[in-house]
Amino acid sequence: MANILLRSPRFQTVTTALHLSAKLELTIDGALRYTILKNATSNRTVFEISSLAKDYYIPNYGGSTGSDFDTVAISGSITKYTGLNGTGSTIGSATTFSYIGLYAYSEFREGANQEIDPDDAELTNTGNTSKVYLPDNTAGFVYAMDSGTPTKYTVSTTATSVNASTITYAIERVCSAKYTPIKMRFINKFGMPQDFYFFLKSAESVNTKSETFKRNIFNYSSSNYDVKSHQTKTFNKNGKKRLTLNTDYLIEDYNAVIEDIMLSDYVWILKGNIVRPVTVVTSSLTKKTSLNDKLIQYTLEVEDANDIINNIV
Repeated sequence: MANILLRSPRFQTVTTALHLSAKLELTIDGALRYTILKNATSNRTVFEISSLAKDYYIPNYGGSTGSDFDTVAISGSITKYTGLNGTGSTIGSATTFSYIGLYAYSEFREGANQEIDPDDAELTNTGNTSKVYLPDNTAGFVYAMDSGTPTKYTVSTTATSVNASTITYAIERVCSAKYTPIKMRFINKFGMPQDFYFFLKSAESVNTKSETFKRNIFNYSSSNYDVKSHQTKTFNKNGKKRLTLNTDYLIEDYNAVIEDIMLSDYVWILKGNIVRPVTVVTSSLTKKTSLNDKLIQYTLEVEDANDIINNIV
């Protein structure tokens, strides 16, 4: 069963010499979700299914070990008709398909309908270096495809390498005596949870916003007003916390990992044993090279994906 990418289009096409319309019945996670009729163009009908299936993806932090992630079970059948809008008689048997949808994406230059290699694919993004940075005495995990199934492999607190399917990830331990490393977890381009550590200085700031109006504080009974009253009244005041994070010095190939973080829809920060959903605020970054910059190090800003004051209703 193919592993398809939900963040990029997936086209299901039927072509015959006779059909004028086709009906797609799309089942997601075991339930029939969509029935779509579409007329043919030059006896060719194309359905895009990723945008429909993506709505049923449930983002998951994955717990302390990163062992949980969501996939979407997708199956469907396409029936072809001799008439427009599903009229006339059916042509042959229905075209069927079945996929596992990962919250992953392909790049434009890779073309349409990309799939993840069912065998030996590296699912932890390391910029194709198979090198992972971890703090000293810290456990971790990596993912690799094993016979078509995304599989997690645990990295012990002292491991310097780990075998994942047929891939060997090298673990580079980073000593951070001055700063406490901050762990970020994100859903990477392969749809897998991935941890990335920021080893250098971090700083937290607070941004607030509010609305105001000028109110009447005049007291008619006394023809006076209280000088301690707010003539300008603040309402809907709230704020968000923002973190400025700094990476350690990285190899050049890790530019791809920083790009992946910036493109991720789901990012979390673990600080003080508290998991905080965040949004990456940094929207532009110049990729560094060892030739131009000698040492490669990045600063990213993230903002809590919630207000400070609880306003959930």
